[in-house]
Amino acid sequence: MKTFFKIENMRLFQRENGIWYVEFYRGKKKSLGTRDRKLAERLFKELQKEALKGKLIFLEKTQRITLDEFIQEYVTYAEAVKAPTTAYRDKYALQKFREFLGNISLAIINVKRLEDYITFLRARGRKASSINIELRHLKSAFSKAKEWGYLRENPFAKIKLLKEEKTPPAFILPDEMKKIFDYLREKDLIFYKLVFFTLETGARRIEVLRARWEDIDWKRKIIILHGKGNKKRVIPLSSRLEKVLEGERKDKGKLFPYEHHDTLSHKWQKVMKALGLKYRFHDIRHTTASWLVMNGVSLKVVQELLGHSDIRTTQIYAHLAPEVLREAIETGLRVTPKIHPVELKVVK
Repeated sequence: MKTFFKIENMRLFQRENGIWYVEFYRGKKKSLGTRDRKLAERLFKELQKEALKGKLIFLEKTQRITLDEFIQEYVTYAEAVKAPTTAYRDKYALQKFREFLGNISLAIINVKRLEDYITFLRARGRKASSINIELRHLKSAFSKAKEWGYLRENPFAKIKLLKEEKTPPAFILPDEMKKIFDYLREKDLIFYKLVFFTLETGARRIEVLRARWEDIDWKRKIIILHGKGNKKRVIPLSSRLEKVLEGERKDKGKLFPYEHHDTLSHKWQKVMKALGLKYRFHDIRHTTASWLVMNGVSLKVVQELLGHSDIRTTQIYAHLAPEVLREAIETGLRVTPKIHPVELKVVK
C-alpha cells in the first residue's frame, strides 16, 4: 500500500487490489472507485479544496446517519456505561426530541430547530427547570455524536439554558404526612414502609430502589445507601425506622419489590389524588431536610445526611431557620464594636 499524497490530515493511497482510496482524520477511509492514478489525484485535490473550505462532507454511512439510528446507537451505549436512571432519562429526552423533529438526518439539526423545540415545550406548559433537564441530556448525547464523528459541531453548545424561577422547595406539613401514613397503613402497607423509609433517611428514589437488607447494620444502627454513580453514603438507622422494618427483617435481598423509579412516582401520585394533595415523591426528601432545619439542625449536618456534594444545594433550606441564622449572626459577629443607637449621628 503506497501513499502518494498527504495533506491536511488526508492522504491518498492505493491498495493491493489497485483501487485508490482517501484516508481522512481518525482513520476513516473512502474508496475513490478507480485504478487510474491521474483521476485519483484529481479527485483527491478536489476533496482537499472542499476540506480547506470547511465544506467536506463524507459520503460514508456515518455521515448520513439519521436521528433514529443515532438514538438506537446512543441508548445502547448509555445503558452499558451510565447509571440506569441517567440512561433512562437520556432515552426519554431523545425520544421526545424525535417525536418533534421526526426521523431526520443528524447533520441538518441546527440551532433554529432546537429553538423551535424549546418554544414547543414552553407552549405546552413545561417548566423551565424541566426543559433544562431535558436540554442537558440532549447536549450530552450530541456531544457524543460529535465525538463519534457524526457531527462537526454540537448544536446544543450554542443553546443557553432557560432562566429558572428560584422557589423554595415544597415540603409536606406534619398533619399532611400523618394523613398520608394513615391512608397507606390501611391501603398499602409495603408502600407505607417505603415512604416511611424515604422520610427517615432523606433517600433519593434510586437509593430507595437499591436499598437491600444486607446494607443495614442492626448492631451499629446504620444504613448504607447506594446512589447515582455507585456513590455510597451512611445514614443512621433511627429507632422509629428500626421498629417499622423489624417485622420484615431478612438476611438479604431488596427492601422493596419495585424496579423502576417511575413506579414509585406513579404510586405516589395515586395517593396524592386520593387525598387531595399535590406533592411529588421527591418532596419527601425535601420534607426530611426542611423538618431537620426547622428543628435547629445545622445546614452542614443536613448536607451530610442528604449527601449534598455542595453546601449551596443545602442552602435552599436556610430560609426555614431564621432563628438559627440569627444565632449565627449574634455569635459570629461578637467582635463588632457595640454601638448604641443613640450614639449614631445623622450627617446632613
